[in-house]
Amino acid sequence: MANYVNDVQKLYIAYFSRPADAKGLAFWTDVLSANAVTGMQQISAAFAGSEEYRASYANMDNRAVVDAVYHNLFGRAGETAGIDFWVNALNNHTITIDNVVSQVAAGAQNDDKVVFNGRVAVAMSFTDHLDLATEQAAYQGGTANAIAKAFIGSIVDLQSAASAIDPGVIDAKIAEIVGTPTSAAHELIV
Repeated sequence: MANYVNDVQKLYIAYFSRPADAKGLAFWTDVLSANAVTGMQQISAAFAGSEEYRASYANMDNRAVVDAVYHNLFGRAGETAGIDFWVNALNNHTITIDNVVSQVAAGAQNDDKVVFNGRVAVAMSFTDHLDLATEQAAYQGGTANAIAKAFIGSIVDLQSAASAIDPGVIDAKIAEIVGTPTSAAHELIV
């Protein structure tokens, strides 16, 4: 049986710019294991329909969306030709707002591919390090997600990926999340 953990982490990075939570990773990996052919579309549709994804790209025109995607995936502004290519694909309905992130990620080349793969590798290690129930419980909600997004966002080249994947660095980031006083339940109340 194939292991789909890397595929699911790629989707978490592409859609949410953060590592998967342990339960989400297990759930979506099972979806892919059950049906790899339609599972990717199912996950992409679910992620694109999520409040987290919609909030990231709300009230943006296609150019702003594509520029935000470049920043979220590769840690840089898009070059004019690349932005124009993806904006035209959105405008011509070759791709949709629901799959623009996965399409741009799939087209990554050279340094962009290094950054994206580095972010995925760090995300995989981050989720693996969520090995305590307290850590898993803490990694929920907007505050925890923002900390994780900033951590993943700090990966902009091979050197920063190598630094971020250090187990001590990951454990420190998780400890920061665990120590954050705002819980997911509190965020729902506020």
